[in-house]
Amino acid sequence: MAHPDVQDEQRLTAKGRATRDRIVQAAAELIVTEGLSAASMENVRGLASVSGSQLAHYFTDKGALIRAVIRRQIGVVLDFHRQPKLRDLDSFDDFERWIDLNMRYLRSIGTSGGTPTYHALTAQLAKSDEATRATLGAGYWQWVELLESAIARMKESGVLQADADPRRLALTIVSAHQGGATLSFTYRAEWPHADATRFAVNYLRMFATDGTARVPRPARRPRGRRSTAP
Repeated sequence: MAHPDVQDEQRLTAKGRATRDRIVQAAAELIVTEGLSAASMENVRGLASVSGSQLAHYFTDKGALIRAVIRRQIGVVLDFHRQPKLRDLDSFDDFERWIDLNMRYLRSIGTSGGTPTYHALTAQLAKSDEATRATLGAGYWQWVELLESAIARMKESGVLQADADPRRLALTIVSAHQGGATLSFTYRAEWPHADATRFAVNYLRMFATDGTARVPRPARRPRGRRSTAP
């Protein structure tokens, strides 16, 4: 059964959904740029340009609003992985393309942390209440399960060795991705995310049945830029 918050969202009209999305976006921006304490209902109402009654109509309290922010952002992550350019993510070529698209996305949003991302929300909300942490965890498991299914298909088709564990490999990829993204924000640089996503795919390559596919590839650096890692 869907969570009551999700059921309420599914009953909205197109106009209502647009208003709700504007509120959620405002809350996400406040959490990421100014911290959880700044994302008060009053501040969200002002940034989203809605009345108090409108805000109360869509969200009974701050907890419900924060959980909506989390669900929205993991939806962005999952949609990224389901885009046609990545096909079914069940080949090494697809995962190489995954690295490229990850770096393009990072450049499009910048490394300053102004755009809401799942890792940025996690950093702000991990010490919140149990319901919020549970929602964050559920989002991560959705991401892991998506990659696990893709890796399982690679194993079934013979691209990966029989001893490859799709769940563990998916956990490694998600962990590397989030660690690299967090350090890119810390250093205000692209190289941590480039190194982390490259590590993730090279680790996956270690389980390739084809020996040539097991050869690790180097991390890609931005063209025309010096990128020195400490």
